[in-house]
Amino acid sequence: LKTSLIALAAASGFLMLNSAFASAGAPLKCRTGDPLHIRGDAPAAISYDVYSQLYPLSAKRLALFEAAGTVKRLPEGLDVCEIADDGVADPSAVLVRGPHDTMAWWVSADHVESNAANNAND
Repeated sequence: LKTSLIALAAASGFLMLNSAFASAGAPLKCRTGDPLHIRGDAPAAISYDVYSQLYPLSAKRLALFEAAGTVKRLPEGLDVCEIADDGVADPSAVLVRGPHDTMAWWVSADHVESNAANNAND
C-alpha cells in the first residue's frame, strides 16, 4: 500500500510539474485590462500608498520595504494583466496581477510594456 501511495504521489507531482511547464509558454489570458510584460526586475508594492512612499526609488528604501514584506520584485519577462479600473489618477503607477498571483501589485509604468510591443521585438 505504501508503494502505491508513493507511486501515486510521484505521478501526480510529475503531472503538475509538466502542466506548469506547458502553461508557461501559453499566452496569458486577461479577463479585464491589457496583457503586459515586465521589463527589468520591477519593484511591486502591495498598495498604492506603499508605491507612493517607495518612489523616488532608492536602494535603502527598497530594502526596507522588501524586508517589511510590502514590496516584492516581479521578474524580467513576467507576463501580467493590467487592472484597468484601479481608481488612481497617477499615470506613473500601474496595477497588475501576475499569472498565478492572488494579489494585485503596483509597479512603475516604466517597468511594463504591452505584450504586442514585446512580441514585435522577438
